Amino acid sequence: MKGNLLNFIINTFRKFTLIHLHWMSFDIAAGAMILQSAFNRIPAGKTSINSRITLTLGLGVFIISSLNRLLDNRKPAKTETKRFLANQKERISFLKIIAGALFSVIIISLFLPEHLWKLLLSILICSGLCLFIGSKLPDKSILHSLREPVSAILLASGILGTTYFLNLDYVRESKYIGALILLLVFQNFLLSSYFQAIEFPGTSNLVTLLKASLSKQILHGVTFLIVVGCIMVCFKTDFRYTQRLIIILMSMSLLQSFLLYKAQFLSSKKYKGLLVTLILILPFLVL
Repeated sequence: MKGNLLNFIINTFRKFTLIHLHWMSFDIAAGAMILQSAFNRIPAGKTSINSRITLTLGLGVFIISSLNRLLDNRKPAKTETKRFLANQKERISFLKIIAGALFSVIIISLFLPEHLWKLLLSILICSGLCLFIGSKLPDKSILHSLREPVSAILLASGILGTTYFLNLDYVRESKYIGALILLLVFQNFLLSSYFQAIEFPGTSNLVTLLKASLSKQILHGVTFLIVVGCIMVCFKTDFRYTQRLIIILMSMSLLQSFLLYKAQFLSSKKYKGLLVTLILILPFLVL
């Protein structure tokens, strides 16, 4: 069994391409860690980064996203994950890696303040329950449309909650930027679902429920809200770091609208999912 896991790791490295970052959920985990670090440094950019909290968040996102891919892989419809986990041995090996990440989260969380590890554990449990319930629903169930908003709330809770619990005297900028990050994460998930609905028309998600035209209007509407909110915060804050972060967040939202505009061109590209998710790492420019 150990040999299977080692062979899986070696073979993955041998055939590694950039798209593996997406298939292995490294991109969404990195995005969550960078967003949390950038948000934690509001308002002046001088707050130190707590590496244990950031690592725990990243591992938690990796675990949930990877389990989601494994569950999607069981569905009869063709999914991108099947290109990565082509057989049962590879899926079992990948599940062992997820189990190792979960064990690491439990160990690291023991060294976190009690209220923080309780928060992260609660988010992890809620996410796991949502995945389990989702895997039991019929393929065409309307409840699949809840995946995007629920996922956005859970991810934003991890990104924002860790900072709120660490900085109980957080400034007003944190409240406004927290709301903008929630909108940004929701926009990112909805955009991913939009591309998924184009590639796999039989997929049941929020985009297929709302139809493409309404989904596009919502995505552009979210961009408008984020841009207006960013401009207001930028003019009201006196902190240069916060202003730089606001500009990055606004650029991220505009970039997501641009990818939506180029949806027909990107629909046939295998890197589209990676491009969408990598937008979340742009705040590293202000760290």
